[in-house]
Amino acid sequence: MTELEQQLLSAFEQLQSSYELQQQEWQQAYSNLQTMYERTSAETAALRQQVTSLSEQVENLSKQLKG
Repeated sequence: MTELEQQLLSAFEQLQSSYELQQQEWQQAYSNLQTMYERTSAETAALRQQVTSLSEQVENLSKQLKG
């Protein structure tokens, strides 16, 4: 193998290694975002339920005050 071929092979291997590392980082970032989305969705649903409950309580208290 010539010196140029060795240099090209080395450069390619470094590029491939860099790409693999970047790919792993992207996959981890995606996984983290997916976890955050799921947690946020669950929290939003819980908050929506609490708001509904509080709205019903306000409505009932309003009716009691009018009645």
